[in-house]
Amino acid sequence: MKTTPSKAMEIVDTGDRNGWKTLRVTAPWEQVSADYDDILEAYCKIRIAGFRPGKAPRPVVEKRFQREIMDQLSRRCGMRLGREVLEQVDAEPMGPVEAVDIECVKDMSFQFTVRFHPMPEFTLPEVDSFTFVNDGTDPKDMISKRLLEQVSFEVPDDLIRTELGLRLDEEIDKQDSEWSAATDRVRLMLILKRIARQEGIEVDDEDVEERIERKALELGVNSDALKLEFEKGGMRQRLKDMLLAESTLDFLIEEAGT
Repeated sequence: MKTTPSKAMEIVDTGDRNGWKTLRVTAPWEQVSADYDDILEAYCKIRIAGFRPGKAPRPVVEKRFQREIMDQLSRRCGMRLGREVLEQVDAEPMGPVEAVDIECVKDMSFQFTVRFHPMPEFTLPEVDSFTFVNDGTDPKDMISKRLLEQVSFEVPDDLIRTELGLRLDEEIDKQDSEWSAATDRVRLMLILKRIARQEGIEVDDEDVEERIERKALELGVNSDALKLEFEKGGMRQRLKDMLLAESTLDFLIEEAGT
């Protein structure tokens, strides 16, 4: 095993398995304590029998909601630290980054395994060479088609199944048009992600927060509640990837002068 030292975390390369790259991570409690306090603060606003709303003592809230707090902390910090780990080791994931085998105990080291498909090697076309005839077709559709025609690589079945929302026990014919369309969507997203990396295009957490808040307003729901939902099942990272793809397509359209 290869161990990569860092100022705050120990990262151990635990190898490849079935196309997945795995890294075992140990972070000191100080790396997640602010998240713990933030989550606890939210639970302190909940009404508890015998106390006015927001007036229950912190130890009472901790004891009452300890399991929920630690579950939320595991999800939040597993994903946040997982992304930081990939940046530290300069790894480019092909799809969602999973945080599994999480060990989370208050005031103890936060341990988890980062699992991801490494991005394959492929050559990007010269993005400044794109020119299009203005025939009324959506420029984003034209660029997407051109990229898919010029860049080809294998996409893991796991990513396609996730794109289709298939259950583990659910099967689909790989010759089916749905499978083919999902493969193209995933491949396009990965191509755009590589272009974004090459061109220095980024989407930060504030952009994601803003989009979730806008969506909450459209749906007429509480923005904090919707943010909690987006932290489940990799939805937040998926939204971030979608925003990055949008920004990259806008960049390519501008470069093409359309």
